[in-house]
Amino acid sequence: MIARGLLSSAEATLAALQVKQVVIGLAYTGVMLSDGSCGLAAILNERSGCKALHMTGTMTGQPALDLAHGLLSADPLLSALGLATINAALTAKLPLQNDEPLDALTVGKNDVVGLVGYIGPLVRPLRERAKELLIFERDPSRRLPGVLPDWAAEWELPQCDVVFVSGTAFINKTIDHLLELSKGRVAIIGPSTPMWPELLRLKGIVGLFGAKVHSPEIALRTIAEGGGTTALFHNGVDKIALTFPDPSCRHA
Repeated sequence: MIARGLLSSAEATLAALQVKQVVIGLAYTGVMLSDGSCGLAAILNERSGCKALHMTGTMTGQPALDLAHGLLSADPLLSALGLATINAALTAKLPLQNDEPLDALTVGKNDVVGLVGYIGPLVRPLRERAKELLIFERDPSRRLPGVLPDWAAEWELPQCDVVFVSGTAFINKTIDHLLELSKGRVAIIGPSTPMWPELLRLKGIVGLFGAKVHSPEIALRTIAEGGGTTALFHNGVDKIALTFPDPSCRHA
């Protein structure tokens, strides 16, 4: 399970830190740690039953590693909090590299492209560049005309030459299976993306395109006020990338 390896990679760093602040907004959660680092993860609308969080009032000051273990939870909110905590540790000392995913994956007119998760800013550019774009979305409210349900990936994703996967796949635990299905070049994208270099060793992955918080106070305020991806990238957050040296030949 990739999530277990991801958690293990950050354990040594997180063991020495505490949670300084947690903000849970409409679209994102943000976690700031005692060393000033801050990480993000998306809020998924998949929580059933009572929406209140039983940990309220106890997270500030707790060991960062305890919150990070939420990544292994079946609860999507606890999983998001865990991923945000891990992302804080992973991006703290990572230098900025702002490659664009469409360029890094060399999307061309002969490529069939799969987009796992409806990511609006990529839809038009991909349709203009690619032979065909297949979009897979779990949330029925975002299933616009021409957008396939997520389960269609079972037979369509293996036919794709290029696959873009939302970093939220680490929250809902679909990342392992999506990588098994993908036969082409893969990029993980969005502010939830864990910037873990070991992911580039996995079959097919050629790039990680995530986020680094440069101003935690501004970013957390944006989240608290209900801000989404666009708002974050204008308020305290930079795009960041890790890419495989030669994406065009990355299939194994």
